[in-house]
Amino acid sequence: MVASAFPPFNLFFFSFIGIAILIHLISDSKGYKQLFLRTFTYAIFLQLVALSWIALSGLGKNADIFLFIGGLVLLPIHALFLIIPSFVYYFISGNIKIKRYVYLNLFFFPFIWVAFEYFHAIGELSFPWLTLGNAFTTRLDKIQYIDITGVYGVSFWVCVLAALIYYLYSILKVKHTDNKIKITSKKAIIIYAVIIIVYILPNIYSYVNNCERNFSNNIKNKKLKVGIIQPNIDPWAKWSAKLYEITNDYALQIREIGKTNSELDLIIMPETITPYYFLELYNDDLYRIIKNSVDSLNIPVFMGIPDFVRYGDSTIAPIDAKKYKSGERYDVFNSSVLLEPGKEKTIQQKYSKIRLVAGSERMPHQDKLVFLKDLVKWGVGISSYQIGRDSTIFNLGAKAKFNCGICYESIYPDFISSFVDKGSEFIVIITNDGWWGKLPGTYQHSQYSVLRAIENRRWLVRSANTGVSGIIDPYGNYITETQVNERKSFIGEIGLSGEKTFYTKYGDVFAQSCYFFSIFLIVLSLGKKLVGKLFRKEFDIDNKKSG
Repeated sequence: MVASAFPPFNLFFFSFIGIAILIHLISDSKGYKQLFLRTFTYAIFLQLVALSWIALSGLGKNADIFLFIGGLVLLPIHALFLIIPSFVYYFISGNIKIKRYVYLNLFFFPFIWVAFEYFHAIGELSFPWLTLGNAFTTRLDKIQYIDITGVYGVSFWVCVLAALIYYLYSILKVKHTDNKIKITSKKAIIIYAVIIIVYILPNIYSYVNNCERNFSNNIKNKKLKVGIIQPNIDPWAKWSAKLYEITNDYALQIREIGKTNSELDLIIMPETITPYYFLELYNDDLYRIIKNSVDSLNIPVFMGIPDFVRYGDSTIAPIDAKKYKSGERYDVFNSSVLLEPGKEKTIQQKYSKIRLVAGSERMPHQDKLVFLKDLVKWGVGISSYQIGRDSTIFNLGAKAKFNCGICYESIYPDFISSFVDKGSEFIVIITNDGWWGKLPGTYQHSQYSVLRAIENRRWLVRSANTGVSGIIDPYGNYITETQVNERKSFIGEIGLSGEKTFYTKYGDVFAQSCYFFSIFLIVLSLGKKLVGKLFRKEFDIDNKKSG
């Protein structure tokens, strides 16, 4: 049920009911074995609806069978992660009880859930794709307060409402002396009122702060004219394409959008558009084809590329760097580069992806367990990337500063906001979602960018190889939006801002508070359980002595 709340279904109200059902399954469990069976089954069904697109995309034309296998393997592994908050809540509820207030423990659930989501977004094994707040990208009136709390604030709100719904259900299911359920009892009426108030609280925030008027398609200060290119190249076939043919096609698209719009400040192209190491000397002829278009138009072009780095001094190479037979060390990166008119490749601004997809772009913790790096090798040039090190802010001279999130990085709220905090005036997301075609993953990934725009109150430009490309305003509206699997170029104006939201400046302080409060509850529960055991032991000893 929760899965249907996510794009492209967008049945957001099912998230409240689905989480309320989960709370019931936890609270009604008799022991950890039953709890595991219930919550694991719940997690599997959630993923079959929300994440089955990963495996299904591996069955497409030209697709790598590894994607199908990886998608299947992900289901049980990720399900084990998803049941963690259920076990923590069950443990805490079993050890912290107040007899007069039986349902007080429901108060803990939102904190525990958000703590888990925050924890699940940390490290190389992270996969925060199903963060509850991600399901509300089409309900802009409900999510404007994430400029304070980040997306985790929406998750917290969902859990509070779910806990209240479960509490209401618990009250109503109790039959009275006349064997009737009292749906109009005083307690039930109070809960109805509280649910309504909590549900409309986000709207009150939006109204009081006049969010729609202040941020919806509103260019307050400086503006920039950008061109976005969606090439619509088959991502599987691209890596075996004729290099000169595909490069000339890119150059043609750049010239077409640039010649008719000489006032463009920037042209943006998707992730890894070149199926070769674009900046390497032996590919200089290919590089010149695109660079000549940039120079003739006098318009900078921002594009994603695979990048190759040799380590002249092997002592500075990462421990998991690749190695030639000669012993020379090197690495490959998923990068982006700003091609500026009149500037050569040696002084171009560049950024290499930091948050890599676990298991496909990079094996988790392969720097510590080096043998892992060779376990997965795709046939499409995207396996075993090295982690980028530089948090680059791109500079368009005196015009603007911007940051780039490459594909998967856009689902990490604090990661994107850390660049905005360093001076980025608008956000660029470049991606290649062609692997998923028109399956739900493409639309989910596209919609999650809405959250990054609102959290930081920045205009966001998205260039995707096969779609969805578009421009998002600081309120979360898609001003321009392409269809999936269409070749298209378009132009739009975006606003620039140097103002920082609370979230931009302080990041996940709300989620961190939930995290530390949950740790406190765990420690308190462990302490109470330990003290209880000691007292029972002492009592047994005294009974034996008195006997």
